[in-house]
Amino acid sequence: MRDSDTTAGDFLTAMRSRDFVAATSRLDARAKAALSPENLARVWDTQLTALGPLSSWSITQRAKKDGHDVRVALLKFERGELNAVFAIAPETQEVAGIHLVPVQAAPPASVSVAPYVDASAFRSEEVSVGKAPWELEGTLTVPVGASRFPGVILVHGSGPHDRDETLGPNKPFKDLAEGLSSRGIAVLRYDKRTLRYARQLAADISMDDEVVVDAVAAVEVLRARADIDPKRIFVVGHSLGALLAPEISVRAAPVAGAVLLAPPGRAPWDLVLAQLRYLEQPPEFIAGVEKDVELLKAGKLGDKKLLGAPAAYWRDWASRDGVAMAKKLARPPLILRGERDYQVTEEDLTPWRKGLPRAEVVTIPGSNHLFIEGTGKSTAAESQTPGHVDARVVDKLSAFISGR
Repeated sequence: MRDSDTTAGDFLTAMRSRDFVAATSRLDARAKAALSPENLARVWDTQLTALGPLSSWSITQRAKKDGHDVRVALLKFERGELNAVFAIAPETQEVAGIHLVPVQAAPPASVSVAPYVDASAFRSEEVSVGKAPWELEGTLTVPVGASRFPGVILVHGSGPHDRDETLGPNKPFKDLAEGLSSRGIAVLRYDKRTLRYARQLAADISMDDEVVVDAVAAVEVLRARADIDPKRIFVVGHSLGALLAPEISVRAAPVAGAVLLAPPGRAPWDLVLAQLRYLEQPPEFIAGVEKDVELLKAGKLGDKKLLGAPAAYWRDWASRDGVAMAKKLARPPLILRGERDYQVTEEDLTPWRKGLPRAEVVTIPGSNHLFIEGTGKSTAAESQTPGHVDARVVDKLSAFISGR
């Protein structure tokens, strides 16, 4: 008789061999209706892009919940790890659900401190952002002293990020927060809604739901504090958060300014396709994504998803005009890009330069999408190499915020 350990193992074997028809055949009727072999392939290939091939797995947890056997398998890839959480009907051995989730990050004590951080210059406190049912946990770093400090909120890129925007061993938002607070600037960073409430969010999540509403609430947290100067609050966004930082600043007005770290300037589907080609993904996979992109642009994608997200999500992203929003700000934003960034390229900066001729646009030599320095061609595997945000980024942000 089959057991749930075997069922989970057979599902993963099918995934590793790219037999997505066999994998989805093990789903129950409800899960099959929501997840086609094509969509499963695209979700899987998105993980392989960052982590490389799957090498092995092991069942690490066994439990029962809501009448299902729960199995957690630790997946070991060439460049990292993920947990696969299965919900399996014990009588039929059908898979009712599978979720890929990050492996718990290493405890803070094991994380190195960036060389420009002076831990004696600031204190950290836990804060909450937003209201029920979407209340989020965050960390505020406040410089030591009795002054009213300038304040910054950090806005994440796309995906389910924690407050540090952790990727592998790297924590770019922790570096930025502690680096700026070492220079007299208070910084608020918080866990993203798509991380904290992944199971509760509807499939038709919007940019407002994912990013904007919570970022505006974070500005309000700073504005309400006696130790923050309400006239010197800044929005600093990274990647998708950079695209939306001007809109967040307008909707949270008055805001003193915005900093855009690696802001995309192309349609989101063009970004995705360019990245897949750069990473030399299988031609048949790219061709499938290209076909779905054409359906999306023609309004014919229907209920299918593009890389795990519905058409409405991509259209909402494409409708957000960061340049137009930035023109409404009293002060042009500071725009930074890493020289070796393959996710946001010089092509993305063109509309920002053209639309905002007074904005300062800075390229940080040697830096990648996380603004961590490296050499040679930037790759997805690079995110698994420990590093820190380039000191030149912290210096630029500090000078902009301080008005120097």
